[in-house]
Amino acid sequence: MDLELARNFFFRHKAAFSWAAGGTVAGVAVALVVYGVFNAISPSTAAARELGLTLTVSLLVALPLATACGLMAAKTAVLRKQAQKSAQNDGLTSCLNEATFSALVDTYSNRNVASGGNPLGTILLINLDDLKVINARFGFSWGNEALSSVAATIRNTVRNGDIVGRLSGDQFGVFLPGAHETDARGVAERIHDNVSKMQFYPAGTSYPMSIRAGAVIVSSRIGFDDLLREAEGTLAMTRGPGRDWIEYQFLNASTAAGQGDNRLQ
Repeated sequence: MDLELARNFFFRHKAAFSWAAGGTVAGVAVALVVYGVFNAISPSTAAARELGLTLTVSLLVALPLATACGLMAAKTAVLRKQAQKSAQNDGLTSCLNEATFSALVDTYSNRNVASGGNPLGTILLINLDDLKVINARFGFSWGNEALSSVAATIRNTVRNGDIVGRLSGDQFGVFLPGAHETDARGVAERIHDNVSKMQFYPAGTSYPMSIRAGAVIVSSRIGFDDLLREAEGTLAMTRGPGRDWIEYQFLNASTAAGQGDNRLQ
């Protein structure tokens, strides 16, 4: 356990240690140069005393200065990372914002299909039900709480490497790279189950969370805007009494070109 703490401490202050080590080496190098100059000018002077004094002065100057520079570099790196995260993530839900999500999905959905015919991936367009009702009945702060809680549930449910973004007020996008029908159904059902089990008590009142989703399994190249349009159409099929919470569509070259509808039943 102590070794693990030491390792974490080292990596957290790696920049400071690097600067300190570099400054120390530079100080020693300067000290040796100065000693060489002194020795050349006055060879009769006690060499050991000169060397010791020169090293001491150099280290007293170089080590604190290099350590301070390292701490500043580490702090700058943390601030840069925080700024980058703020630019890429939705402030309320910590999901990717629409611009970042669309750019990442576009890199997958515009790839050439592998020779084995494996899908490029699956997009899930997830809509949080009753957000307007929650806002009107309990207030917008509780609506925000519902959004952030559902977003956290989605992020904690998806697989490593899956992409989660907030696309609009009550709508989330999940892209599952390389996911075929079985994978997509498994992830989608886990998300639905976990959201349904959420404990949400606005103003002390139990309120069940529910979602609807449209899933598009992509096996041909398609831009993000077109892919989102297909997902929105699939999501619309869930509206109405007696409809399932999710609908699936398999998008291949013919359906992408508008030559047919190959929806999964």
